[in-house]
Amino acid sequence: MIPNISFNISSNGLGLPQAEIQKIPGFVLTGVTVVGANKVTAGTSYQIFSLEEAVNLGIAEGGTNDFAYKQIAAFYAQAKKGAELWFMLVLGAVAMEDQADITKDYARKLLSDAKGKIRVLGLLKKSGTTETITDGLDADVHLAVVKAQALAQDFADRYYPVRVLISGNKFSGVVADLKDYATTNYNKVAILLANTDGSKEAAIGLTLGRLASTPTQRKLSRVKDGAIEPFAAYFTNGATVATLDTAWDAIDNKNYTFMRSFANMSGFYFTGDKTLTVATDDFNSLARGLVMDEAVLTAYTTLVQELSDEVPVTTSGTIHPAIIKSWQNSVERDLKANMVEDGKLSGVKCFIDENQNVLQTNNVDVSLQLLPVGYSDFITVNIGFTTTLD
Repeated sequence: MIPNISFNISSNGLGLPQAEIQKIPGFVLTGVTVVGANKVTAGTSYQIFSLEEAVNLGIAEGGTNDFAYKQIAAFYAQAKKGAELWFMLVLGAVAMEDQADITKDYARKLLSDAKGKIRVLGLLKKSGTTETITDGLDADVHLAVVKAQALAQDFADRYYPVRVLISGNKFSGVVADLKDYATTNYNKVAILLANTDGSKEAAIGLTLGRLASTPTQRKLSRVKDGAIEPFAAYFTNGATVATLDTAWDAIDNKNYTFMRSFANMSGFYFTGDKTLTVATDDFNSLARGLVMDEAVLTAYTTLVQELSDEVPVTTSGTIHPAIIKSWQNSVERDLKANMVEDGKLSGVKCFIDENQNVLQTNNVDVSLQLLPVGYSDFITVNIGFTTTLD
């Protein structure tokens, strides 16, 4: 071979941050198989980016999948065409408890088929006439909560974190009957009690659309995002939310999410995004949980590149400072670029103790501190007349 010069071009010298982790929704809901080529089959996972794609699959207005059509249409009314949605139709006999069951091929299959892309999952069953009402709701709702928490925890353990939103079907209308979820520990699950059509099911599609169209740290109740519904809002007993306006605080205190109105403002807004856990839990809102999920995935994607790599040590056997600085900078850089600069976090700090005995343990402990954003959920104004203005 004659003398020559060759260039090996590096593709990572600029230290560019990793791609942003998107808040992609998944949806398991009642529907049926449609006969024909390229039509929807119950129990199969689908990825779509528009309502038109759903219609082409046989999920059409007024058809056998009209229930699913309305939910998906509501999703795209909020999220707009181009938004990614993973969904699965399941037969009407499939309870939400079964949808969430990790041993059954419903939500588990959808999450697996999406290969970890789904960050928030909606569960919805069309109500019938034979449901048993327990603790103020269709008993299936409370059973689904337990299964959904176990499902979400299992996938989180595999770095496929997901939060679950369950339809609070068939509210009895009696606030005192509602189970108090402010005393439980299901911090990956939320229940929605409201809709916009007076039906017995919650507006899960609409809510997923709002979640998909807002940043990770954004609460559902943020007023600046605009009304979620301009004309009417109901509980899942068919009554307007106004009929229980004196009990709104009592319902909210039990950690249910619904819709409300404000004086001198048109439209209806979400009350919050509470999860079914105690007030002292850091993840008592969907927003807090989604932020942590994104941070974990961002740090994981950065650090997994270092797995089983050689770790140089000093003459005293401690981790070499250059390695510590490199790892700390990499983690902080990606978190700052993808989360701090976008307003999802207020700050981040990564710390690695150089005195770890990596020679004997083959383990490196990394401490990661996240400073979240705050929320103006309550505003107190001290107002009164005065004789002078200071």
